[in-house]
Amino acid sequence: MLAKVLDDTDSYLGYPVPAAVRRRLLRECWEACEPDPERQPDMQAYLDSHPSRCRPFLNDGGIHISIRTYSELIALAKEALGARPRQDVMVMSAAQPSSRGDRPLDDQAGDTALALCVALLLMMDIGSHQYSISGSTVLRWDPDETLRHAVNRHFRSQRGVLRSENSRLGKLFTTRNLDLVGGLNIKWTHNLVDHLRLADDDKTVFIFHSVGFLKFHQTFGQGVFPKGFVEETLRTLALLFPENDSKSRKWTASQIETKQDQQLDPGLAKCGTLRAHERRLEQFSFWHDRLVILKQTFDESSPRTLTQWWNDRRNSVQWYTFWVAIMVFVFTLFFGFVQSVEGGLQVWLAWEARSPDAE
Repeated sequence: MLAKVLDDTDSYLGYPVPAAVRRRLLRECWEACEPDPERQPDMQAYLDSHPSRCRPFLNDGGIHISIRTYSELIALAKEALGARPRQDVMVMSAAQPSSRGDRPLDDQAGDTALALCVALLLMMDIGSHQYSISGSTVLRWDPDETLRHAVNRHFRSQRGVLRSENSRLGKLFTTRNLDLVGGLNIKWTHNLVDHLRLADDDKTVFIFHSVGFLKFHQTFGQGVFPKGFVEETLRTLALLFPENDSKSRKWTASQIETKQDQQLDPGLAKCGTLRAHERRLEQFSFWHDRLVILKQTFDESSPRTLTQWWNDRRNSVQWYTFWVAIMVFVFTLFFGFVQSVEGGLQVWLAWEARSPDAE
């Protein structure tokens, strides 16, 4: 029997999602995973992301989705997180009593309802539905699979699949330098499946930023993700946003401040710092291959603007050589200009001196 929910969750689905409902959704849906009440992280950024995640699903008053109330959403989420395969969850979703008689019961509406549940609970996109984000990577959830099995199948160990000539991820391998040195476009995402993925001909990298969500899943006694996955994902953020790097902290703070519409998690600036032996590719299993590809892209990038040249300290000899050459060039232009002006003045003075004689 599903636990009784608060009266406010019996209201119709709508946008924006009330804050009280968001917190109730969180507590009701995840109670079976036994979160540790003594280790509750700051979840505000995660909860604040719910309205933007819900918006595309609730267009036209939510007539394209097979659930109508928040209590139905909680009931469906609990079934999805249970031990039932997707096809059974879909059947139970269609059998749920509705407070409105116009609820569509077609497969598309059911898929959309499941997609909304997974988007809110696991911050992942699943399957193909009319509100899926174009270009986004999706989690494949087969009809005969449980959601837990689909997640574990997707996020399996990648260690040893791809190799890198240098397995060390240096201190310069940060998101700030990916942007300012490598020239990569940083695409912030709420879709965990897209984390560290390169797109647009290796010119864009997706970064999952919901630190509070990950730390919340760390408290689970029986989590949905594979063992060690959440901890490793947090370590990728500590790698890319080192707390002891003042330049990285300043860049991250600037991103959080200037991109408020994307609701970046302030926890990005407090992910800690990895030690030297932790910044090696063999220390990463689930994100190993994407880190290898991202590192190769960064290593092979070359500065194209003066700003990138100034920030690129990967090769100190090359950096000093370039700027010495720039200084020599600037001084050459300057002294050449001075000599030209001096020569022009001399000609003018000589002309002025000869003018009375010409008269």
